[in-house]
Amino acid sequence: MLHRSLLRFNVIILHRRAGKTVFSINEMVDQGLNCKLKNPQYAYIAPTYGQAKKVVWEMLREYTENYPGVEVNISELKMTIQRPWMKDKVTFFLLGAEKYDSHRGIYLDGVILDEFATCDPAIWSKVIRPALSDRKGWAIFISTPCGRNHLFDLFTRAQTLDDWYTAVFPASETGIIDPDELDAAKQSMSESEYAQEFECSFEAALQGAYFNEAMNTAQKSGRITKVPYQTGHNVYTSFDLGVNDQTCIWFFQKVGMAFHFIDYYSNSDKGLEHYVKVLNEKGYTYTRHYLPHDVNAREISTGKERIMTLKNLGLKDLYVVPKTKNRADGINASRIAISRSYFDEINCAGGIDALKNYSRAWDAKEKVYSNVPLHNWASHGADAFRTFATGFRDEFDMFKMRGLQRQAETDYNILEA
Repeated sequence: MLHRSLLRFNVIILHRRAGKTVFSINEMVDQGLNCKLKNPQYAYIAPTYGQAKKVVWEMLREYTENYPGVEVNISELKMTIQRPWMKDKVTFFLLGAEKYDSHRGIYLDGVILDEFATCDPAIWSKVIRPALSDRKGWAIFISTPCGRNHLFDLFTRAQTLDDWYTAVFPASETGIIDPDELDAAKQSMSESEYAQEFECSFEAALQGAYFNEAMNTAQKSGRITKVPYQTGHNVYTSFDLGVNDQTCIWFFQKVGMAFHFIDYYSNSDKGLEHYVKVLNEKGYTYTRHYLPHDVNAREISTGKERIMTLKNLGLKDLYVVPKTKNRADGINASRIAISRSYFDEINCAGGIDALKNYSRAWDAKEKVYSNVPLHNWASHGADAFRTFATGFRDEFDMFKMRGLQRQAETDYNILEA
């Protein structure tokens, strides 16, 4: 039934152990063999390359082993099947979402985005959607929920769009898992965990999320909205500088006793000159750039400290935020800062998603959430925000030491600024 219901774009919410990988692989292979275009290409994208290799690769090989003309490239997780009737071949890639920029440039006739709730949502808008355009390819987002994050936003928006199919399949309705097994799961999981994993509930809070309450409050109080750039106020930036990971930049203004986050930018595998160019092209008037303590590290390619490279590229008013004694201090500072912040819902969409999805790592051995953050796509944007929160707080503390009176917080209305 599900195979027959698909449209060009599809958002399918399935409970754990429902067989989504089996469904996805068979759909992808069938579509590939029957595609009317020459040399079609398809991708199955898991949150990480390791997950694609561990979970999907052997299953793909199993379901295609009886097809003639199958060729596999284990090192690249790539498979081709010859199509003599078309005098061509169909290619299947297994990819990870963590370094999505490396997938630019390929064309795709179809894509499976597995567990999209835990992927960086930018992979869709920046890389995959353009890759489908010239051949009018299709996409299937298939996932369990993780709170009201970007998957929820996509699912909600898809319900209003033409050529999009949406469906939710909770365990209580599919009958795939034995009722006794579901009862046993209820006894060993929290109510929220069970609702999310087996009943496909978006209402269950994202487990282990650091800023879930703070961001929900910001949403409900109307602080995630349209936040325009105000020419009468200078712009600050705060960075998380990646080497092999993402570099993320928040752009904000201090208006009254509130912080207006007007813009956000992230990219990976780019040199520092790229990010300075981005700052210059924004057209903002800057007053201060907050940088993490590791900006004093040397670049492998030049042997120079990164802060010196930034200065040589013309970046001024740099403030290196000292390393905090413990991460919890910075996270608490970020919570306080969020309570005083407004976020532009369009320009800061990527950063907002990062804050919503920043969470503790799960300790499988102890079966608890650890005090260590999960290092994934969301951690970079959250770390850039933490750079701002601790840096700005420390500067205010210095002002206080100089005898300047710190103003008390007041009820603040963005419309009255």
